Amino acid sequence: MGKMKLSTQNLNNETSVSNVFLDKYMKDANGEFVKVYLYILRCSVDSSKSISLSDIADQLNLTEKDVTRALKYWVKNKVIEAQFDDTTNEPIALTLLQLKETESVAPVQETVVPSVREIKEREDMQQLLYIIEKYVGKPLSSSDTKIIFNIKENLGFSSELIEFLTEYCVSNQHTSIRYIEKVALAWYDQGILTVEKAKGSVTMYSKRTNPVMKAFGISGRTLTPVETDFINRWYDEYGFDNSIIKEACNRTILSIGKPNFSYADSILKKWKNADVHTVEDAKKLDNVHRYSVTVPVGTRPAKSNQFNNISTRSYDFDELEKSLISNNR
Repeated sequence: MGKMKLSTQNLNNETSVSNVFLDKYMKDANGEFVKVYLYILRCSVDSSKSISLSDIADQLNLTEKDVTRALKYWVKNKVIEAQFDDTTNEPIALTLLQLKETESVAPVQETVVPSVREIKEREDMQQLLYIIEKYVGKPLSSSDTKIIFNIKENLGFSSELIEFLTEYCVSNQHTSIRYIEKVALAWYDQGILTVEKAKGSVTMYSKRTNPVMKAFGISGRTLTPVETDFINRWYDEYGFDNSIIKEACNRTILSIGKPNFSYADSILKKWKNADVHTVEDAKKLDNVHRYSVTVPVGTRPAKSNQFNNISTRSYDFDELEKSLISNNR
């Protein structure tokens, strides 16, 4: 990921936020968009500093897609100017524009958001909001209502898709409207805009995660996004199937006695580099390693010291490790 050059029309060596931004832009922007703007504003004070999408995402605990979406929003509102790479379409230079106090032009909106009262009076929203309240088990706040409206209007989700989205999140013990919004944004980025595509995505997700959760003995909670990213990597990047992924999970439990996605990933990465495709391949690789550490007596050159008369022993380190684990139980 390349670095972006930053510049600003603010000539002071300080991080100051324009009143125009606070009065006219911030109130209508998504909170994550505001975080991205403020962080870039802070970084722009140091003219020698360059940042990347991943830098911003890591600092703000967002995804790179979240950051890209925020940048495009501020570019559209003429708060930031951006140059994009012709090949990757990634931002390579950002300029934070000076917002003048006399500026009277209202920011460009993706959709003119009506009041909460107006939203609730719309026939297509009344039934949808009622169903969502039943799913989450509580009345929706004004902020919740606006989020649902934005999912419907800005993302183009149908009422049926939003109902399925809510049902899916609640079934995984997530009743926060903010969480539902994050899943909606993820689906939007993946092009999941129909109930049929959503069902297919959920089915694939379950087929991938359920075997891993069973092998690791995980129950009573959903997987974190980081854990899900590991699993998707094992299938999509490494090209493994359920059987060999479960084998790596089982070996993780045997080796360290608890679920650890990073440890399992190290096993699978080693197998990928060794061109292992099946459990049988993995076992053959075990045998190669087992015999490679066995040194027959007399094959090493003798050294002139008092230990020469002691025979060199061969060890099966895999068996020793298993023995130690079983003795400590």
